[in-house]
Amino acid sequence: MTMRKDQTIEALRGQLVVSCQAYEDNPLHGVDNMAIMSRCVLEGGAGAIRLCWPETIRAVRPFCAKPIIGINKVMPTDAHDAFESVYITPTLESAIAVVEAGCDVLAMDGTLRERQQGERLEEIVKELKRRYPDLVLMADLATIEEGIACAEMGFDILASTLSGYTTETRERSEMEPDYELISALKRRTGLLVNAEGRIWNLRQLDRAWQCGADMVSIGSAITNPMKTTQYLTAHMHVPTGVAG
Repeated sequence: MTMRKDQTIEALRGQLVVSCQAYEDNPLHGVDNMAIMSRCVLEGGAGAIRLCWPETIRAVRPFCAKPIIGINKVMPTDAHDAFESVYITPTLESAIAVVEAGCDVLAMDGTLRERQQGERLEEIVKELKRRYPDLVLMADLATIEEGIACAEMGFDILASTLSGYTTETRERSEMEPDYELISALKRRTGLLVNAEGRIWNLRQLDRAWQCGADMVSIGSAITNPMKTTQYLTAHMHVPTGVAG
C-alpha cells in the first residue's frame, strides 16, 4: 500500500477506474500484456486501475503511482453454476496474497452467498482490518441488501459489479448498467459507490455519474478488444440490403 486509507479514498473520488484483466482464453492473457495495458490506460488518464492476481499487481506496482484495486479470482474447479459461485477474492488467503503484492484497495465478493470454502465474509473483513489498518475494502455486490450488510461489516466502498451475475439478478445480465442499484447504494449507505458493470459507452458512463456514483469502473469496453468486438457484433443493426 502506497497511501494512507483516507488518501486512497479521496484519490478515487471522481475518477475513472480501468480494469485490466484477461483470462486464459484471451490472447491478451499474461502478466506482460496486462502491464502494457496498464501503462496505456494510465497514460490515457485513468485515475486508478483494477488488476487481478498477485503477479500482475507486483508487475504494475513499480510504475503505478495511482491507486491499484486488487482482486484475486479463484475459479471453481467443479461444475458449479457461475451464477452461484463466489470467486472474486473468496478467502482470507486469496485476499492476503493480493494485499501483500501491493494493492491499495482490496475488492472482494460482497454477496451473501455461501462460500464454498466455508469462511464467513464478516470474519475475513475483521481479520483484514486487524492486519492492514490502512487497507481500503471494496465489496463487489449485486443487491441493495448486500450493500447494507457490507456497510455494516465495515467495507469502505460498495460496487455494483455483480448485478446481473448472481442467480438472484441474472435477468439483468443483458440489460443496461444497474442504475437503480448505484443510486440506492449511495442514498441508503452514504459510502463511496463504485459504478461497475456493463458500461460500454459515454451515455452510460454519464448516467452512472448522475445516479450518484463517486467513481466509475470500466473493463471490457476499454481493455478487452475480443469481448468488445463480440458485444458490438451482437448488438449492431445492419440496414436491410447491406448484409449479404
